[in-house]
Amino acid sequence: MSSNSLPIGLLFPMEFEADPIWKKLPGPERMREGLPTKQGEWNGVPIVSARTGMGHAGLESKVAGWLKKNPCRAVILAGLAGALDPAWEEGDLTTHQADSWKEFHEWTLRSPSLRPSRWHTAKEIIETGEAKLELGRKTGCGIVEMEWDYVAEACTQQKVPLVGLRAVSDHADRLLPADLFLLGCDRETGKSTAGKLAAHMIFRPWRLRELIPAAMACTHARNEMSRALVCFLDELAGK
Repeated sequence: MSSNSLPIGLLFPMEFEADPIWKKLPGPERMREGLPTKQGEWNGVPIVSARTGMGHAGLESKVAGWLKKNPCRAVILAGLAGALDPAWEEGDLTTHQADSWKEFHEWTLRSPSLRPSRWHTAKEIIETGEAKLELGRKTGCGIVEMEWDYVAEACTQQKVPLVGLRAVSDHADRLLPADLFLLGCDRETGKSTAGKLAAHMIFRPWRLRELIPAAMACTHARNEMSRALVCFLDELAGK
């Protein structure tokens, strides 16, 4: 089978990040090799997409097994990220290793809103804005996320090109409330757990002052990332 006839792989850590794209893919969500998966076509382009969960032990082997059963032409890891560099604003779009896939790289060169950056993969959620700024100074990276290193190793094992697309959800000197963030999403499946978060907030309504602006920033960033991804897929389908 020609590599160009294989589907494009789209990986998202969280249900919240995947939702706008998954709503446009026909067919049901199914478990494949331990990852919630949707498969369909985007204007004739075959797509297979999975939710990885946030960075966690075993993610690399899960993604490698999924790729082995679902061969892909190339993989895009897409989602949200925290800024480490103060120059990045909420909603800014960043790419990583775009030149690993020719079509994606050519598209980024025609898209001035996309800025290449070094990404840092954190093993745990960073808990203070000061720690983020220090991490930025130490690593020289523009943004922090939690999945790239795991997914990159899996793609290397399966010899699949990997590129990254993220939108900034929180400024370098600010931070999403880590405990609320974890309550709102299952770390290993990426599944939204809105009921769990709501139950927590019923007894702590004062924390809405933290949650509402964080949720608005995440929604804005998610929508920017989704719009960019739709633009790329539409362009790819037009070729």
